[in-house]
Amino acid sequence: MTNSGEYIRGFTDYIVLSILAKFDSYGYEINKIIENVSDQHFQITEATLYFALKRLLEDGKIVSYKENNKKGMSRRYYRITASGRLALMNFRKDWITIENTLSSLVGGKFDYSRED
Repeated sequence: MTNSGEYIRGFTDYIVLSILAKFDSYGYEINKIIENVSDQHFQITEATLYFALKRLLEDGKIVSYKENNKKGMSRRYYRITASGRLALMNFRKDWITIENTLSSLVGGKFDYSRED
């Protein structure tokens, strides 16, 4: 799938929040989850992911902390906040409308007559 990252770019924040709503995670793991869940159809660049994480941190939707892994190396983890959970819950309420509208528009399933 070409330009797969472009297809989900506008949803990156909510994809990240959805993952973090299940468990704390770190950048590389978040990226791998996106690739694996999408069966390798969607891949986002490291830069896109880290800009999303930075934005979510600045907006108070996530927090970060460092933790050592089994090899003793420090890794930065991210955790969703109450504000992030609320934003995700509100987005999920709108998701069905977004999904149906995009399906109609992109799939050409709409009926519209011009009044010219």
